[in-house]
Amino acid sequence: MKRNRYVPAAILLLTIPSLAQANAGTPLMWAGLIHLVFGNLLIGIVEGLLLAKFFGLAKRKCICLLITANYLSAWLGGWVIGKAVAQMLPMGLYTAWPLFWVMVVFTYLLTLLLEFPFVAYAFKGDPVWRRKSIRASLWVQSISYLALFGWYWSACGTSLYTRTRVVALSSISLPEKVQIYFISVDDGDVYTGSLRASEWTKVYDLNSSRRNDRLYVKPSDALPDSWDLMARMETDLHRSPAFVMVEEDVALVAAPALRSITTDPPQYDGSWFNFGPVPKLGDADSSLWSFRTGFWPVEGLRGTRVGSDERVWFSLETPFLAWSVRNATHLPSDKVLLQLGDDQLCIYDPETKRIALLTEGRGPIAVIEKAAAVMERGEVSKF
Repeated sequence: MKRNRYVPAAILLLTIPSLAQANAGTPLMWAGLIHLVFGNLLIGIVEGLLLAKFFGLAKRKCICLLITANYLSAWLGGWVIGKAVAQMLPMGLYTAWPLFWVMVVFTYLLTLLLEFPFVAYAFKGDPVWRRKSIRASLWVQSISYLALFGWYWSACGTSLYTRTRVVALSSISLPEKVQIYFISVDDGDVYTGSLRASEWTKVYDLNSSRRNDRLYVKPSDALPDSWDLMARMETDLHRSPAFVMVEEDVALVAAPALRSITTDPPQYDGSWFNFGPVPKLGDADSSLWSFRTGFWPVEGLRGTRVGSDERVWFSLETPFLAWSVRNATHLPSDKVLLQLGDDQLCIYDPETKRIALLTEGRGPIAVIEKAAAVMERGEVSKF
């Protein structure tokens, strides 16, 4: 008898997506798997019983029809058509949230369309089958869709839009003397510019074409206390990336990825594995804030402030769109440069919980402008 006490808890753990463990996937992944494999069976049974009870139809026939309809609409409508439509939409930081709700409405209408023939077949032989089918379909599908929406909503990560303000870049006070390097998504070449000016100049023809390519810094072999700018490029041999020198002696102050300074020999991961504790640049070393990016999209960016209960966190993972946070740098004045998804470089302000798009690109690196770093050290500037 004592063993039976744990059965409800075990069932709850397996069926409520918000309780799924991140190291075994995300809540949304579990929610989708349970829905696609088992959930459609349960939904079809409930819909069939409702249809039979309120319209006086054969129970077994309704249940069989609605189970088949739900598996068809979930796999074809949600998994194939829904995802294909979402990929065609211009999803970006400033457009994704309204388009998310467009997709919610679209998938509801798609469900009605795909499942209507099965509901109509349940009324076969009825002289007013069309009117009854439309009414029954709207009623039954609306109830099940609301329940399904709640199921997925509990598993989604939407705090990028529900707990964070998306603003124009001009609304965020940017730190001085920070220079940005990144790979352009338009031509795959390396561009640079002052963060405050946000005007970009090409400095190297890299011809990058893979989403996992990124820039990084390494200690200069020729000059002490200096950093060289490098590019890590994916090749057809997954475990054998190419390393390209972009520019020597690019900075005196930089923030290398932690794995590159804590492993021997240094490891320079691609964008996909460049997550974890966010390195600090310049004066950010003395900041009370510390940040961490997670592996899964739902883990996003988390920040804690020493000496207080202040916490920040944002992420985006929905059935239609998921953006991981990668290649982050903690900048002076407690701003965070990060890559959102494959090609959005953003600035995040934890104090105001605001985020803005800086430019489209990937694999960013932030350094202190060299002339500024030389002057801060009290050295004679050559620039």
